[in-house]
Amino acid sequence: MVVSEWSSCPICKMCGIYSELKKVLEADPTCPMCEEPVPPMSVKISNNPEVEFKSLVALMKDSNSTKDEEGENGGDLDSDDEELLK
Repeated sequence: MVVSEWSSCPICKMCGIYSELKKVLEADPTCPMCEEPVPPMSVKISNNPEVEFKSLVALMKDSNSTKDEEGENGGDLDSDDEELLK
C-alpha cells in the first residue's frame, strides 16, 4: 500500500490502492468487500491517509487484543508502519 495512492470504498471504508480499486470497480462496479454497488468515479485518493492508516491500525489492535486473550497472535507491524505511527 502506498500512502500517495491510499483510497477506500466510500461505503464500507475498505482501504485499497486507488488505481487498483478503480480498475476493479470499472470491470465490475461492486465493492469486493461489502458487495455494494460503487460507481468507479466515487473512489477518491484520500486527503489524509496518515489519519486513516492510524485508525485502521487502532482497529486492528483492538481486534488483536481479543485474539491475544484467546491465545492467538495477531499480525505485527513492520518498520514502515511503525514510522507512520510516530
